[in-house]
Amino acid sequence: MRHARALLPYLAAGVVIAGASIALVLGSVAPGETAASPGGATVRKTPELSATGRLAYWRQNPAGAFVLWAANFDGSSPRPLITLAPSASRPFGTRWTADGRGVGFVSDLGISVIGLDGSRFDIAVPAAVRNAGFRVVDHRWSPSGAKVAATVYRSTDGKSEVYFASRERRELARAGDLGSASVGDWINEDEVLVESTTGGLNAVRENGAARRLFDQSAASPFFDGRRIYFLVGAITGGADGGPILVNSPAVWSVAVDGKDARREDRLGLGGNVRLDGRWPDGRYLVHVGSDATQYLSGNGLVSLQGSTVLRRVVVSADRKAAVGFSGVRLIRIDLSKGPIPAENAFVVLLDGIVGADAWVPRGPVL
Repeated sequence: MRHARALLPYLAAGVVIAGASIALVLGSVAPGETAASPGGATVRKTPELSATGRLAYWRQNPAGAFVLWAANFDGSSPRPLITLAPSASRPFGTRWTADGRGVGFVSDLGISVIGLDGSRFDIAVPAAVRNAGFRVVDHRWSPSGAKVAATVYRSTDGKSEVYFASRERRELARAGDLGSASVGDWINEDEVLVESTTGGLNAVRENGAARRLFDQSAASPFFDGRRIYFLVGAITGGADGGPILVNSPAVWSVAVDGKDARREDRLGLGGNVRLDGRWPDGRYLVHVGSDATQYLSGNGLVSLQGSTVLRRVVVSADRKAAVGFSGVRLIRIDLSKGPIPAENAFVVLLDGIVGADAWVPRGPVL
């Protein structure tokens, strides 16, 4: 008994030392981390993705299943969002919601959306519409990410129609008779750009109400957050489910209300052209005819390619970099190396990609 009492001071000191050691370990853990688990692994909180740019892409795992990944615009901090069953159809039409909080893709029954938090919701194409031969070929999300406009297409007769749905109403509904039409960017929470094979360029609401934006034959619009840019000229294409093209076009723009129309650029390009966006130096990103190559306008066409041909390019929010998409690669382009990037401006970010999209916040919605 006397020996036990004699050991008490040493035991008490040991408890104090152990407590201080635990406090020191916990105090040294960086924010977003916890102490090591009993198995020795440190548990880290997943960092938030950048608010200025994000990537989404699919890869197949060794079992053949498609895995959806999200990462920052420079490819950092990748994390898997969902793994489809190996028997699932190949996903396509990958597109970020406009708020950057989720990634949508075309599924067998409609559109599926995966949130960055791992949540999922599905928007269905009505069975009667599917049975009539229509399928979703494109979808665009309103600024809040609450609504979606979709282009549905039927291959038997080349008919394209516009449908709407929302997070609350998760079944696509037809937006009236707009002819053979396709959706573009949303210009506010209530209206989306719609182009038609007859050359009509309109802002359309869910109930089908259409507001004409330009009196002449026009197509291929995009919205930069301030003005609506589009091509004016003779309309071609679109009848076979491909993009609507404009022959020997000029670039025009209008304000969101359809006023203050002005010609921006003649382009000087013959043939059938598709307008995709603007380069930081004011030139335009275009496609020509059925060529999948992404070009820059200017004195002739400039092909944006390093070691591989790029099919699409998205410029970063700070206009200092861009990401290019080829069939299976994501390419980062350093725009500090000149307005016409040299070979050393192109760096492969990722290889073995199945489908991808990039999100950057756009300018203020007017």
